[in-house]
Amino acid sequence: MRTARARKPHARSSLVVIVAMLFLWQQTVSPLHSQTANPPPKNVAQLKITVLEGEDGVNVIKAKTAVKPVVEVRDKNNLPVAGAYVTFAAPESGAHVAFAHGSSTYSTVTDSSGRAAVHIMKAVGAGHFKISVTTSFQGQAATTAIAQTNFVTMAAATAAGAGAAAGAGTAAAAGGISATMIGIIAAGVAAGVGTAVAASKSGGGSKTSSSPTGSVGTPGPPQVGPP
Repeated sequence: MRTARARKPHARSSLVVIVAMLFLWQQTVSPLHSQTANPPPKNVAQLKITVLEGEDGVNVIKAKTAVKPVVEVRDKNNLPVAGAYVTFAAPESGAHVAFAHGSSTYSTVTDSSGRAAVHIMKAVGAGHFKISVTTSFQGQAATTAIAQTNFVTMAAATAAGAGAAAGAGTAAAAGGISATMIGIIAAGVAAGVGTAVAASKSGGGSKTSSSPTGSVGTPGPPQVGPP
């Protein structure tokens, strides 16, 4: 009897220790479980790409004209970002453009005003296509796309303009070129721009994107390039 009674306090002490250990373990695991269930938000890209030239560009293959893209990179405070890495990438087949040395990609860095431009570009194959543009700077990134159309001859571009006009000026002829842009081409031909046209949105209009599906800014008057 004495032995059984002597063991009871020891058993109670062991139970208290076990309960205390379980409590401490629960206090340690709960914060970890909370962090796992609600992970911290990922770093959101703070860069923006504005297309200054090249959107809805019209390239004429035989005239060897092409609307070379120009973009501007800005940060979350809308300040230009100098030294940002920018890559232009065109499709490798079908209607597309080739950059220097026939490459389908061209990489550069932005200047002090946050701008990057393509200097050598050749139209290849007739049709509509898009040039993807990506930029990165100090762990942040952004992307957008520039739509363009290649025509074999100026006559083909003019015919596309007539088709767009016949379609009430709403649908794009030749695979996506805007009716407004086609109208500018036709006006240029009528005014005596004889052999080549390179048209693009610039100056008053631009396209801005901070993600793969960026928003389009207020369009401005397209310009007809030199013959």
